[in-house]
Amino acid sequence: MDTQEARPDTRSALLHAARELIFTRSFEHVGTAEICEQAGVHKGSLYHFFRSKETLVLAMLDDLMRDFERDVLVPSLATPEPIRAQIDAFVRAVHAFQAAVHRETGHLPGCPFGNLIVETGTYSSGLRQAIKQHLDRIAGYFQRSLQTAVERAELPAHTDTRTLAEHWLTLMEGILVMAKVDQDPATILRLGPALHVLLGVPGAECGLRQPPHD
Repeated sequence: MDTQEARPDTRSALLHAARELIFTRSFEHVGTAEICEQAGVHKGSLYHFFRSKETLVLAMLDDLMRDFERDVLVPSLATPEPIRAQIDAFVRAVHAFQAAVHRETGHLPGCPFGNLIVETGTYSSGLRQAIKQHLDRIAGYFQRSLQTAVERAELPAHTDTRTLAEHWLTLMEGILVMAKVDQDPATILRLGPALHVLLGVPGAECGLRQPPHD
């Protein structure tokens, strides 16, 4: 066996290459040979770790979800702050997450989960189910924040937190589409405060201020 095939950093390199190529282009327009070339590994290395390109992408989505939880969801929503502060922190964290990709690749990808489901949702049940699980997990963070806000009387007692969490997710997907159209992370800060209106939380009437050196 080629020692390169079994190295753990080879697997990480493949995941990183797949993420960069697929999210700046598309699932269909990126082949396994190009992923291997970008990762600097032999093609056999990919099939040592993954049965197919779809299996690689499923692992990449798991990897992305861990990063999104670590960098966005946990620091912004798993906190004792009131819901208004959590919303602002969430918008800023999403902005930072997208801006980092924009700096690294020169492209603003929008929501990777949303991009893939639009492209593959009608023909790949495996990807569709995986993406749904990830989006449901994200909505779960929103619902827990909203439920805590209800318990603190920051939102009305009759609030349907599950439906409102779905609304939050839907609006955020739309904001990321607009940011992708503009290819500008600042769009997220400009449109993000609409979450306050949707959720019925008193909030900023205009966009959040962009951090320096973005």
